[in-house]
Amino acid sequence: MSKKILVCGRGSSLESIDDPILKESFDYVILVNEFNSFCRLDPKMSNFLSDKKIIQFVNITESGLDEEFVKNFDIDSVYITRLRSRGQMTPWWREPRRCRRPEDFGYSCRHPSDKLEEYMPIVENSTDIVLLFSILDLEATDLYVIGVDFYESGYHLDHSEADYLEWDEVEKNSVINRIQGSHKVFISKFPDVKFTYITKSSFDPQMENCKVLRIQDEG
Repeated sequence: MSKKILVCGRGSSLESIDDPILKESFDYVILVNEFNSFCRLDPKMSNFLSDKKIIQFVNITESGLDEEFVKNFDIDSVYITRLRSRGQMTPWWREPRRCRRPEDFGYSCRHPSDKLEEYMPIVENSTDIVLLFSILDLEATDLYVIGVDFYESGYHLDHSEADYLEWDEVEKNSVINRIQGSHKVFISKFPDVKFTYITKSSFDPQMENCKVLRIQDEG
């Protein structure tokens, strides 16, 4: 049985959330980190998500949920971009939770399963974990990705974060290469999954199971 998942990062390619290719019926839309402000400020994003079944992934700060966001959208579950902690002296991806913020809104914050463990040394950022979760835990057969621009374009609505703004060119290129590299590894390791990227980046894995729709900046 096919299962279609849409993963949304926070890059500026989100401006194409109304692209016809995303008129598919998705089993889940997964939001990576904070989308509550996007939904307040971008009617197109809010309209798109209004009838979607959402899985919200939070990072270690567990930010992104608020009363308005929880009330207006169908958030099926909340996960953290870490595997379950095993106590002291563990890798960063098994860090214990610090904030417990989803519980403030009535959600039990879950962890992806240990199926991801063997791939975690490849992981570079939160989106990597969400891709693995979609494939291994949700058993996605068709995986769509938007808002992942590999830092070759800014964040949606110019909501760029401090670390991104402070990188010099050498550091930025290193990050781009590492993250694109991890995505290429995942695409190659799961040849039965069809990947579709909607992106403003130069990402081009040139693999049969991956289609790239490149979005151009306006003007």
